[in-house]
Amino acid sequence: MARWCGQKPPPFTGTKDGVTVYRLKDEQYYVRLQSSITGKRIKKDPAFKGFRNSSVRLSAASRIGSIIYQQLPVKKHTIYREITGKAILLLKAGEKEDVIMARLTMEYLPAPAPVIKAKPVIRKNRSPKLLILNKPYKTPSVSKICRAAPG
Repeated sequence: MARWCGQKPPPFTGTKDGVTVYRLKDEQYYVRLQSSITGKRIKKDPAFKGFRNSSVRLSAASRIGSIIYQQLPVKKHTIYREITGKAILLLKAGEKEDVIMARLTMEYLPAPAPVIKAKPVIRKNRSPKLLILNKPYKTPSVSKICRAAPG
């Protein structure tokens, strides 16, 4: 792949007379010869059957990897690539997608904590106790205790 070295940008981008000119993210222009392989040939030609099968596996593995990666507590792109790579290998070995999903989920996601169901405690007929911290607590006098006592 040749880099355009002129001071000015090339006169065109795209394909013209068998030459393709394009610009990448680094703001550099590149020039290459037009390929003889077309999308139609890749989709129909028996020579590309393996390529098409590999593309289908990559598509399925990417979906599986994405679902598992979204559930991870810590996101790290290398983990996504690792999950997708393992999914591709398992698909190539003939495993079904749901089995692969279960295996990789067990491997990469933490086990959920057990849920303990407890009955709520409901207390009736209790008045709330007020706690006043600013004032010191006074003990009631004996006469008040005697008057308050039933009897």
